[in-house]
Amino acid sequence: MNIQEAKNIRLVDFLAGFGYEPVIQRGNSVWYKAPFRTEKEASFKVDLHK
Repeated sequence: MNIQEAKNIRLVDFLAGFGYEPVIQRGNSVWYKAPFRTEKEASFKVDLHK
């Protein structure tokens, strides 16, 4: 894989590959519980258009 191929991977697909599923989707934003700590509410936001 080269750098251009890596840039084309959507972050939501990358996270799903590791078993992280979004808690909620609002418009262009997808919210996850942070993968690096235990949370009760989602605070990790991924913008689908960036």
